[in-house]
Amino acid sequence: MIDFLTRNFNFIIYALEFLTAIVGLLCIKKYKNTTTRYFIYFLVYIFMVEIFGASLIYFPKFPPVQIIRSTGVNSLNWYNLFWFFGSIVFVLYYFYSIIKLDSFKVAIKIIGALFSISMLGHFFLYFELFMHSHPKIYQILGLITTFICISLYLIEFLKSDSILQIFKTFGFYASIGLFLWWLIITPIIFFENYNTIADWDFVNLKRRIFLCANIFMYSTFTFALIWCKPEQEINKV
Repeated sequence: MIDFLTRNFNFIIYALEFLTAIVGLLCIKKYKNTTTRYFIYFLVYIFMVEIFGASLIYFPKFPPVQIIRSTGVNSLNWYNLFWFFGSIVFVLYYFYSIIKLDSFKVAIKIIGALFSISMLGHFFLYFELFMHSHPKIYQILGLITTFICISLYLIEFLKSDSILQIFKTFGFYASIGLFLWWLIITPIIFFENYNTIADWDFVNLKRRIFLCANIFMYSTFTFALIWCKPEQEINKV
């Protein structure tokens, strides 16, 4: 069973993303006119991005893929990093939307500006590195940015009158899912030198860790979409 999951972890993750996106679309009417609908759009976006990324690997004769490869680009690192940057920008936007305190909103704007300057500055200074590798600095910046956003959200929620309704709030589960995913995945980057065909034990271990982290995160999102109440109903309590 473990070997099966390890060999097919990419397809299992695609299936999880698809399921979560479908559940989100089915629940989108419930979250109409709430910030949660943006998260649902993001889940659909994740699935579409992953499918396109998969086509670069599994469908090399697909015309758009052939065009990309004809330019000499044979690594997916550039694609993963563009996707990574977009994901963090969405996280910043999402928490900026659900946080109400002006001081916290300003803090998120500053964090967003610093993150963007750092990422884009590194990109222009080390373009070749960007194209062929996944520098550790990006993952660390993503973890710090996400952690600060989640911390600000939870601090504000703890101060609000709706604290007793926190377990009915989608933002809480989204925060837990994102935070634990980053906490589990980030340490792996410090051992990327072992991620080669010369060390299949590490390669398989990495796949299993990623799979477990994704199962937890997407299961949390799916549960939250079904279980939670729209923000308006929570504010009325």
